[in-house]
Amino acid sequence: MADIKTHLRELSVATTIGLICKNTPFTLEELYNSSQFFKYAEDVISSNLQSAKTLCTTVTFTGDLKQIVNNGYNLGKAICENKHFNISSSDKITWLGNNTQKDDPIDITVGNYGFSLKEESFILENMGLYKLLNCYTGSKYKKRHIFSDYARTEYEAWFSVTWTELITYLNNNNNNWNFENTKNHKKAVITKDDHNISLEFFKNGSLIAKSILNVDSTLKDFESKTTAKTREEVFSKFINKNLDRNDNYNDTKKLCAIAATKALANELNSNLNYSAGLPRFLRIHSSEYYYAKTTATGLHIYKVPALQAFGNDIVIESIVSSVPDKQANILTTIKNIKNGNKLVLRNECRFSHGQFNGTPEAKMYYEQGGSLLVIYESI
Repeated sequence: MADIKTHLRELSVATTIGLICKNTPFTLEELYNSSQFFKYAEDVISSNLQSAKTLCTTVTFTGDLKQIVNNGYNLGKAICENKHFNISSSDKITWLGNNTQKDDPIDITVGNYGFSLKEESFILENMGLYKLLNCYTGSKYKKRHIFSDYARTEYEAWFSVTWTELITYLNNNNNNWNFENTKNHKKAVITKDDHNISLEFFKNGSLIAKSILNVDSTLKDFESKTTAKTREEVFSKFINKNLDRNDNYNDTKKLCAIAATKALANELNSNLNYSAGLPRFLRIHSSEYYYAKTTATGLHIYKVPALQAFGNDIVIESIVSSVPDKQANILTTIKNIKNGNKLVLRNECRFSHGQFNGTPEAKMYYEQGGSLLVIYESI
């Protein structure tokens, strides 16, 4: 589920466009007050905003939230002032960010225009690994795990070292580890006796989840006897707080990442069949839309062509594995054969909710310094 920052980014752009187009007097400072912000938003946006209002727990937007609103205001203003767009006061504005099931990239619509909104990020999509495989090879995976499916032996070794380091820590610290987040009223507790290790997660003083594993547990045992809560809120927290600079942990993690990405890159290169899947990978859909973002260097608005207009000018030149600082990456170099321009896309294969928890994603970024003009058109 998206957080308030994501919702605020989308809603601040939509609200600014709506207020300007409807000639509603307002100031940027007013938008820093959450009550006034949502009052304005509900006046100009046709969608139900309750999910965003529920996530918003602050009275005044400060710090990062204030900057997001400020950037959203600037981007919305730039869209209104861009001669490419013909937006009137009667155009309906909708917010699609609360639809977590949608597959299309559009966050807001203004009349007939659709916008995918980003801020500072070079990310194009939070995709699953199965989408990467399906786009490149024409396969029909519904799920794929970069470590378990491509380097199971190394993945088991990575877990074994992690588990051993946990036991060593407990042996040296009275068989107990705990971490409390007073801001979120969360507490993680790990305890050990002669035979078992217990993982407990508390919130607001109440026990929410508990998992008990034998001290000699393997990765298979861990996967079957823990829950998402104890993995994310307890086991992953321990790793984050204690093993970030542990050489044994980092070495086996890196070996696993190297083995997995080499195997994945080999599979992709050996089974390339991307004529139908490449447009989906590049976020080309049936209808034209706009990719808009704010960065330290300014505002950027790109037109993303419709599938019918995409053509065959973009090809995959190479696919390679890369593991900088333990991070499992797949690097794809795409080339526009009309002008020879190239762009490197990076899929970071990583856990999104803590180490050893769930199925890692394959978040896609374009390399900093690269230009989306290889694919899209600047507006």
